[in-house]
Formats: sequence, structure tokens, C-alpha cells
Amino acid sequence: MTLLVLALPSLVGLLGFYVIPFVLSISLAVVDNSVLWNFVWMQNFKEVLSSGAFQTALKNTGIFMALCVPLNMVMPLFIALLLNSTKSLRTSFGVIALIPLVIPTGSTVHFWQSLFGLNGLINSLLFPDNPVNWLNTDYARWIIVFIFIWKNAGYNMVLFLAGLTSIPKEYYECASLEGAGSMRRFFMITLVYLTPTAFLVLVMSIINSFKSFKEIYLLSGEYPHSSIYMLQHYMNNQFGASNYQKLASASYILSIFIIAMVLGLFLGQNKASRYL
Repeated sequence: MTLLVLALPSLVGLLGFYVIPFVLSISLAVVDNSVLWNFVWMQNFKEVLSSGAFQTALKNTGIFMALCVPLNMVMPLFIALLLNSTKSLRTSFGVIALIPLVIPTGSTVHFWQSLFGLNGLINSLLFPDNPVNWLNTDYARWIIVFIFIWKNAGYNMVLFLAGLTSIPKEYYECASLEGAGSMRRFFMITLVYLTPTAFLVLVMSIINSFKSFKEIYLLSGEYPHSSIYMLQHYMNNQFGASNYQKLASASYILSIFIIAMVLGLFLGQNKASRYL
């Protein structure tokens, strides 16, 4: 009973600001845009799915996740392996790696604008006579990927490092006595015991990839280059146009996609754990 009382304020906030509005918004997704309470059922969903802007946003979001999530797992794991063998740098480097998480978004965006902007440092050093608007070219996607990894790789590295330090050293010693090489120890011991940590990092990387809209929006505005036009841009623009029916439909489509993906990950993780 005490736990329920302590959790009640958080539960009320969660229900009042997230769950109840999300459930009630289904009433907007099934009505006509011009005539309220004129039910059109699935028509709004069909129009959203057939929209060229939505398809572009969906494709860009998928490409962004396909690039960011693997890189945001492999690179932190590699750095964590190096730090795990160098104890003197483990604490200091771990603190430095977490700095991007505590820097305010506005300060971060100002830094990247001063670097990649039309009058930024890169143009002043490399292209002073013919400056390039990097955020309005095909390089924009790679800039956003770089910013995402810069911001989130340190946190994942700390998670991997914690997972590595929890693996008993006796396992490696026994494997070495049995003649197992470094690669075999990595695949048969390190990766096996890092599976729970890797799964957590995977889920967190996917969630954070959907939360990168702030940086993209502040860097490039409502209508950025076509390569970085994300699903959040589409929904934000629908909100700006007061097209709440399309906004609600798009949010439900995105929610179904995320729920299906997370459930698939959990099912895959449960099946994989049986063989480890």
C-alpha cells in the first residue's frame, strides 16, 4: 500500500499526460478533417500511408536507424574492450565520454552550427571562396549520424564497460589453460555474457534514435534537406497545419511500428538466451 501511495503522483502524471490523451486521440484519427464527427474510419490512415512526405520521412527514419544503431553498438563495444584492458584510463575516460549527455541541446546545436554552418569553421578553413551549406546537401545525413553517435556512444560504452567488468576473470583463465585463443574467448565468453547488456544497449539506441529530432529540428528547421526529413518532421508539420487527424493517424502508425519492433526484439532475445 505504501508503494502504491508513493507511486501515485507518477501514475497520475503518466495517465493524465500520456496514456489517456493517446487513447482519446483515436477519435481524431477516424473522423474527417473538415467535418468533425463525420467518421471516415481508416481513410486517414490510408492517406497518411500513401502520402509522399510520409513515405520519405519513413524511409529516412529507417535509414537513419539502420546507420546509427549498429554503429552506436559496435564503436562503444570496441572502446569498452580497450578500456577494460587499461584500468588506469577506465574512470577518467568514462567521465569524459558522458559529457555530451549533460551539455544542453541548445549549446550542442550552436557548436555544430558554428562547425558545419555556411559561415562555419569548416568552410572558413577549407572552402573560404566557395562555402558549402553542409546541412543542405547529401552530407546532411552523415552529419546527423555523427552527432547522434557523438552524443550517445559514451553512455553505451559505460554500459558495455560495466558488463565487461562483471564477467568473472576465472572464465578467461580456464579458457586460456584449455588453449583457447583471444578470438575464441571473445566469441565464447565475452559476447555470451554481454548478451543482456547488448540487448539493453540495442533497445536504448533504438529509443534514442527516435529522440534525435530536437537536434535535427534546431539545426535545419521545419523543412530540412530531403535526406534528413524524419517522421517527427512530418508529424510536427501536420500539427503546425492544424491537421490533427493526420497527426493522430501518423502517431498511431509510428506507435504500432515501435511496439512491433520492441516485441520482436524481446522475443528474439528470449529465443537467443535459450541457446547461450
